Amino acid sequence: MKAKRSSRNISIALVCVILGLALSWQFQSIRNNAKVMTLENQKKDDLVVKILNEQKNNENLRAKLNELQTQLSKFENARGNSDENLKLLSDEIQKLKTVAGLTNVKGRGVVVTFSKDDALSVEDDDLLFVLNELRATDAQALAINDQRIIDTSEVRGAGGYINVNGRHVLPPYVIKAIVDPDDAVNALNMVGGVFEQIKVFVDVSVQKSDNVEIPPIGEELIKTDKLKIVENDK
Repeated sequence: MKAKRSSRNISIALVCVILGLALSWQFQSIRNNAKVMTLENQKKDDLVVKILNEQKNNENLRAKLNELQTQLSKFENARGNSDENLKLLSDEIQKLKTVAGLTNVKGRGVVVTFSKDDALSVEDDDLLFVLNELRATDAQALAINDQRIIDTSEVRGAGGYINVNGRHVLPPYVIKAIVDPDDAVNALNMVGGVFEQIKVFVDVSVQKSDNVEIPPIGEELIKTDKLKIVENDK
């Protein structure tokens, strides 16, 4: 009898162990599935953000086209009026100077700050990574430590320093952008995006602002001596 009872107890114990393992595996499987579903939902959200950004870019391009067509009509209508022509040309010059980065500008945007404690770990690629993401979200003006960034600006490491427009900039590194704040923050913080990759090495943060001010670039940094105007054939 004792042998049978002992055998029965062992069988019950084995069944309990097997049931425990099965429940543990099932619980782990549920957790893994939940993680996968969460990641898929995040990827869907990121895709929605990208689609909305592209739609906004298309709308901006249409608005710019309409603006240029309106300007063309104004120039054509003002051919016989020298004063009106002069004002239109003056307004156009001011607009071109703004686009070229030769004027002070301000507007809503974001401020990205790299921690001073991680200054030695910050590389030029980290700054370029953030700049490119902000450009992709339709930033209209950019600066690093109040050095205006234009198409010909250089951002590169040099002997333990980072040069912007040929000048040393010292930490903490601060990037300012006039851009839609919500779009910029979402783009920088998306899963697998800029911040997720940079934060492995350095501490970086972004703040929205209703009043971002960006200074002009020095005119001496805009060089056109190697450029020649191509005349249109008529």
